[in-house]
Amino acid sequence: MQNWYVGDVGDYAKLAILRTLSPGRHLGIAWWLFPDERHKADGRHLTYLDRPSEWRKYDPALFDALCAIRDGGVRDIRFLEQLLTDTDFASELIPSDIQPSSRRPVERQRWFQRVMERLEGANLVFVDPDNGIAPDGFRPTERKSGKSVSLAEIGDLARPNRSLVIYHHQTRRAGGHLEELHFLAKRLKERTKLQVSDALRARPWSPRAFFILDADAQLIERAKQIAQTWGHHITWYPCD
Repeated sequence: MQNWYVGDVGDYAKLAILRTLSPGRHLGIAWWLFPDERHKADGRHLTYLDRPSEWRKYDPALFDALCAIRDGGVRDIRFLEQLLTDTDFASELIPSDIQPSSRRPVERQRWFQRVMERLEGANLVFVDPDNGIAPDGFRPTERKSGKSVSLAEIGDLARPNRSLVIYHHQTRRAGGHLEELHFLAKRLKERTKLQVSDALRARPWSPRAFFILDADAQLIERAKQIAQTWGHHITWYPCD
C-alpha cells in the first residue's frame, strides 16, 4: 500500500470486500505502508469515480466516500481508516530506506513486532503489501522487499480463531493468473500450515487476489456473496 494509491479502483474493491467480510468481527489492517512512488502510473485509476451509473451500485456509501476523498485532493490512508468501524490499524511506514541496508532485516523485525502488537485484539486481519506474497529468494536487505509480506510473517500473524486476508497483486507468471492462484495457495498451505479456504480475484484494471486463510463457514459464504454482487469484476475460487 502507498498513500499515493488511496481512492483508486483497487481501494474500492478492497474496502468493499472488507466491509462485507468484517461485520460482527474485530478487523485489523496491516497497511504494509511503502513510501510513495509518484513516478509510476500506479494509483491513477480514478476514472471509475466519474462513472457512478456503472460503479456506484456495488457499495454506494463507500463509492460516495471515495469520491469525497478524491475531490478533497489529499490521498492518505487516514481517510480510508475513517470508513471502517471496529478496526485496529497498523499504519507505520515499513522501514525500507534504512541505511546501511544490512540494518533493514532487524528494523523490519522490530517494525513487524509493533504490527503484531497493534493487531493483537483482531480476529480478522487484512495484510496489504504493495506487491503481495514474497517470491522465493526474498531478501529483506533489499528496498523492494518492503513491498511484500513473507510467508514467515503470514504464519506469525496466525492465531486461534483468527482469519487472515492476504492481498497479492498478480504477476505474469507462466500459465496465467489462475495457475498463479493455485500455485500460491499450495505454497501458503505448505509453508505456513494455515488452511487456505478460498480466494477472491478482483479484475478492474490490474488483477489482484485476496487469499482468505483459516476462514469459518460464515466468512466463506460472505466471500461467495461478494462475487455474486460484483459479477465479473470480482470472482470467487475455492482453494481446498
